[in-house]
This record gives sequence, C-alpha cells and structure tokens, in this order.
Amino acid sequence: MSNDVNVNKANEEVKQEASAVNEADKRIAALKEKYGRIYRITSELTEDDDSSREIEYIFVKPKTASYDRYVKTASKGMTKALQAFLFDNVIPEQSEQLAKDVEEYPALTLGIGQKLLAVLGLSDNVNLMKL
Repeated sequence: MSNDVNVNKANEEVKQEASAVNEADKRIAALKEKYGRIYRITSELTEDDDSSREIEYIFVKPKTASYDRYVKTASKGMTKALQAFLFDNVIPEQSEQLAKDVEEYPALTLGIGQKLLAVLGLSDNVNLMKL
C-alpha cells in the first residue's frame, strides 16, 4: 500500500512539473509574439558564502540605435552607459525588478551587458595577427 502512495505522489509531482514547463513555454511564446526576437539571460548572484540566488531577465534583441547610444555615452561612464543599454532592451514587465537588482548589485550590469552586447557581435574570441 505504501508503494502505491509513493507512486501516486511521484506521478503528481511529474504532472505539476509538466504543467509548470507548459506554462513557461506559453509565457515565452506570448513574449516572442509581442516583442519578436527575445533572449533569456540568467545570472547567479552570490549574496554571501552561504547563499546565492538565480535571477532571470528577458531582453529584446538590441537595435543599432540602442548600441549607438551605448557607445556614445560609454566614454562618460561605463556603468551608466551599460545600465541605460540594459534598460533600453529589457522587456518593460521586468524593468522595475532590474532596477532593484542593479541598485543592490551594481556589477550586475557588466555581466548582463556583456552577454547582451555579444548578441550584436561583440566577442572575446577575436584574433589579430601581424602579417
């Protein structure tokens, strides 16, 4: 009898996980329909030696105008330029949460900004060779 209870419990957990995945897929599909090409960027924040948490944001593909603003303002202050670049491209539904996280973790802009700039072709894997 105990075995049946464990099997039923496991089946219920699988159903719940499948339902959660299905809801996430629907959410992503709706965002794609609304914004076009989107990217999910996740980052693990280490709050101290004992705890960390993962954050996730959805960004639209940056437009050239957004990149141009970033380049133009980067010489005045890299952090502010990256923050503006992120806020230009995060979906509006997550803008407020991003602002809170950036206020608490200012270096977050660098990690996320680099990934978002990579979408536009910025790469660490560029080679130069004197010929």
